[in-house]
Amino acid sequence: MGIKTNDSTIGFLGLGLIGGSIARAIRSRHPETHIMVYTRRKNPALEEGMREGIIDTLVYEINESFAACDILFLCAPVLTNIEILRTLKPLIGETCIITDVGSVKGTIQKEAIRLGMEKNFIGGHPMAGSEKTGYANSTAELLKGSYYLLSPTAQTSEEHLNRLLSLLACTQSKCVIIDPDTHDDVTAAISHIPHIAAAALVNLVQNNDDEHSYMKTFAAGGFRDITRIASSSPEMWESICLSNKDSICCFLEKYIASLRGIQNDIQNGNKEALHAFFQEAGDYRNSLR
Repeated sequence: MGIKTNDSTIGFLGLGLIGGSIARAIRSRHPETHIMVYTRRKNPALEEGMREGIIDTLVYEINESFAACDILFLCAPVLTNIEILRTLKPLIGETCIITDVGSVKGTIQKEAIRLGMEKNFIGGHPMAGSEKTGYANSTAELLKGSYYLLSPTAQTSEEHLNRLLSLLACTQSKCVIIDPDTHDDVTAAISHIPHIAAAALVNLVQNNDDEHSYMKTFAAGGFRDITRIASSSPEMWESICLSNKDSICCFLEKYIASLRGIQNDIQNGNKEALHAFFQEAGDYRNSLR
């Protein structure tokens, strides 16, 4: 199927859980839109996406066909998105909007500036997801009610921002403008550190279980709930850690210091400190909306 130039053409470079959910939401609200997807290799889930009418065109290399796109979503791991941005530079025109869905904004925006693509690029981060990955698990409702963070550059035009906001309305998410540095600190604290902590807890149990596997056998609701996110894509989280090193290491130091503090309170039998620790955490957790 060829590219339809008379309708809006939206390109996705990589199409997993988040990108797939955006594509489904676009299709449900804008059926006339042409959706083109780049994938490195044949993928049965994406071929099913074509059969069900979500995807119009699948391509297996980043080439001049993407010049037809009005908006491009970069949906690969963070470091791969940066490589894709470089590849797209000679292919896209001034009116094309490029956005991403990664949970680190500083590194890719710096690269967009270095490449002279400030007018095209608007950083994006839909704050929704699941431990299940891949296009096969995407839904048109996944982003409904969630925050969708946007980080325009200094040269982002009001027209470009409004065009992207208008398109994203189909996801029924709540778009918020935030600068990249603040974004990366926030996501390090509320997303990146929790994923690291969950993975560390799972590895702690695995590495210290006995020959009867009692820890694994008796792991119940609490452990499963707190470690659910450890099932997320290792490729994605490797990329996130390497892309947001400064913020992650800063908050990891704070978290380690907190654990050392509670360890000392337990060893010293400090009942008041232990009570306050759990009370403060419970109060704050209950205040979350």
